[in-house]
Amino acid sequence: SLVGRKTAVDEELLAEIMKSEHGDPREMTGFMGWYANMLTYLGKHPTRTMAAAILVVFSIGFWFASTPHKSEFFLQQDPEFVQVYVKARGNLSPEAQDALVRQAEARIIGAKGVRAIYVRAGGYSSNGGPNSAPNDTIGGISVDFEDFEARKALGIRGDDIVKNIRDRVADIPGLQIEVRKPQGGPPTGKAIQVQLQSRDPVALSHAADLVKAKLASDPQLIELEDNRTSPGIEWNLAVDREAAGRYGVDVVSVGQTIQFLTGGVLMGRFRPDDAQDELDIRVRFPATARNVAAIDQLKITTPTGAVPASYFIKRVAGQQITQIQRREGQRLVVVQANTIEGVAGNLKIAELKPWLAKAPIDPSVTSKFVGADEEGQKAAVFFMVAILATIFMMSVILLWQFNSFYGVVVTLSAVVLSTSGVLLGVQVNLAHTFDYLSVIMLGTGVVALFGVVVGHNIVLVDTYYHLRRNGFMADEAAVRAATQRFRPVLLTTLVTVAGLIPLMFQIHPDFRNGHIEYKAPGSEWWVQLSAAVVWGLSFATLLTLVLTPVMLAAPKVYSQRFGWLRDRVLGQKPRDSQRPTATSVGNEDVPRAAE
Repeated sequence: SLVGRKTAVDEELLAEIMKSEHGDPREMTGFMGWYANMLTYLGKHPTRTMAAAILVVFSIGFWFASTPHKSEFFLQQDPEFVQVYVKARGNLSPEAQDALVRQAEARIIGAKGVRAIYVRAGGYSSNGGPNSAPNDTIGGISVDFEDFEARKALGIRGDDIVKNIRDRVADIPGLQIEVRKPQGGPPTGKAIQVQLQSRDPVALSHAADLVKAKLASDPQLIELEDNRTSPGIEWNLAVDREAAGRYGVDVVSVGQTIQFLTGGVLMGRFRPDDAQDELDIRVRFPATARNVAAIDQLKITTPTGAVPASYFIKRVAGQQITQIQRREGQRLVVVQANTIEGVAGNLKIAELKPWLAKAPIDPSVTSKFVGADEEGQKAAVFFMVAILATIFMMSVILLWQFNSFYGVVVTLSAVVLSTSGVLLGVQVNLAHTFDYLSVIMLGTGVVALFGVVVGHNIVLVDTYYHLRRNGFMADEAAVRAATQRFRPVLLTTLVTVAGLIPLMFQIHPDFRNGHIEYKAPGSEWWVQLSAAVVWGLSFATLLTLVLTPVMLAAPKVYSQRFGWLRDRVLGQKPRDSQRPTATSVGNEDVPRAAE
């Protein structure tokens, strides 16, 4: 000890240390003696031991696979603000749009936990992105919440404020309100997104109506929309050229006459002395005379006199189309919706996929789920490739270090099986750490876990080969390596777990205010990453201290039991009398580089 009084030497403790390092660890007293004897017994029955370990691993995997889990591409975070979109249909003036947006604003003002409100009235243009404004948006309201300390004093969280705002604006007549929480990480849009593509606009529209009706019939889905043009009317004017010719009127004259009802006829241009650009001089009817009904009363001057425009102009109502989206040369429609609170988007997609596969959709229309579902699948594939690449690089380094394929297999087996500990943690869900599965953060935690677990096994396996070079038999060296490296492995695990538990349970120090915070903003980032390491490392430690020594001793045990079969197959003489003792150098299974 560096501090305090020098303690007396404990001869009994020194004797125990000498037994673990140079004597027989099975003669030690207390836990370590029991541990060494247990390993000796298990080492004599490697088949049973490994079968029991495999049974436990498969049981955990089956339990995990048979349980539905809510998954997210990134994270679910308590929001600090929210965006409210106000939707209405009709050719509304800016003043009318502002009046409607004010109704929603008035409902939000006074909500508990709201700090500031910023309102923008006017048309929004959708860029087709996952977080773009929905169609028919006439205004947006940005709502900022009180900071974390103020919300904590009020006894509410950001999700509570969002729910309160939804309830306040839910029943405004003539308006559709969408309350959108911010998304952390890459934008993925709404929870349910069905992408439809086809070269046939009619079949595509029919398929979109079918999918939209299916989603609308589900009470667990809200904020349903698609990216098609909203229902509207546009008037198409068709000129009968033959009839116009009889009156001596050309199409240009007809078009200019109609412009008196719209933007006006260009008469010339004028550039003021204080301006650089020219201004158009246009002539058109007064505002009270510019309407659809005026077309029927419009008269066109002809060589024979004024003739009603209805003689050679036909007015036809058509579907208003303001935009067309295409991808890879095909028209595109995306039908999307959010789920209500407590309903997992991935589980809802799993319910909808069988229906979509059997839906009576035209064969020319292709469909698939996009958004978070598609991005989550891509991320899962990425992490699988990353894990395989990590294991391959580990195997190359371990092979260079041990010069033994079996040593590599033993080391990496514990690494791979450590994922069962993560699955066990997901199932236990201690303190709601795994209420949902984050593909990004959980995958990152598994990759980080591999780096810690492989270090534990390297320490033990390297000690095993060191003892083999000193002349110990394989089973004896496995027991001694485990007992000598028990404390380093266990201490590393305890220190790592103790350091990650505060992150796992979202406990953070607030140095500015001098107190401990629980579930502070940003603490969600580290929950599943740290929980994956805690559960995986704890489970892997048991594998390292129990299964790894048994696997190291297994070849020697099997050689003693089934050596006669090998000799008979190879036509060699039995070698029972040539079995080396513990004091002789038994290096028959030591890799050449370790000799």
